[in-house]
Amino acid sequence: MKKSLSIYITIVLGLLFSGCTVTTDSPPKPEISKPKTIDCNKKVDPVEKAISTKKKELAFLNSTPIKDFVVVGEGIAPQNTISPAQAIALAKRAAVADAYRQLTEKLYGVKVNAKDTVRDAALSNSKIITQVNGLIKNANITETSFRDGLYRAKMELKIDSKTWKRIFSY
Repeated sequence: MKKSLSIYITIVLGLLFSGCTVTTDSPPKPEISKPKTIDCNKKVDPVEKAISTKKKELAFLNSTPIKDFVVVGEGIAPQNTISPAQAIALAKRAAVADAYRQLTEKLYGVKVNAKDTVRDAALSNSKIITQVNGLIKNANITETSFRDGLYRAKMELKIDSKTWKRIFSY
């Protein structure tokens, strides 16, 4: 009996000093506004809250495009071709490859390796190697021209924020 009474008193004192208040469902009086009460029995799942916040952020980001990338690739027609059509086809291929290289440089950057040799306080040899690696999808050739042996291909790549995050988030 003493044990159950002490448990009851402990619970009552705990509720008294916990800061929780009893809320009523009656509407507040118009002239006096009641301060907001916190329902201590309501539990907020932190995982659900984080997912909800993340969904709101992604909904905003998915609706806005990040950037349109535009490059102009150039290719020169080789001199030793069988026909003018072959020269144009090879120049076009070089221009498109140059445009893809430029897009890759813009998106992924360029790796540069350099080696200099100095002998007797003078530069005797210098070697610079640049390298680009990347994957480009959904790029469109929007404009082409061929004049004086030079083929130009204008290429565009539109990336929305969803794709940007999927590719570049690491």
